[in-house]
Amino acid sequence: MKKADLTARAMEAANLESPAAQNAVEALFESLRTALECGDRVVLRGFGVLHAAPRRRGLARNPRTGELVRIARGRVVRFRPATALRSFPDRMGDE
Repeated sequence: MKKADLTARAMEAANLESPAAQNAVEALFESLRTALECGDRVVLRGFGVLHAAPRRRGLARNPRTGELVRIARGRVVRFRPATALRSFPDRMGDE
């Protein structure tokens, strides 16, 4: 699913015109990005939790050349799904 698909679903669900739905989707993503940059947790009930976790510094190896590469200290976004989301049936094995 792409951002355009989310916009189309917002148009259908909320009976919005295209520019209003695009603005709503953009505002949602901007709010998520701002919260994660500030170090806040984003809790979406029934969906999951997003948070920015610290990434350790260290060394890694480039698989192509075998050369050692430094990993800079930083943060990475982590997602923990809600229980309802984890219990989805496996759709790959149904067919």
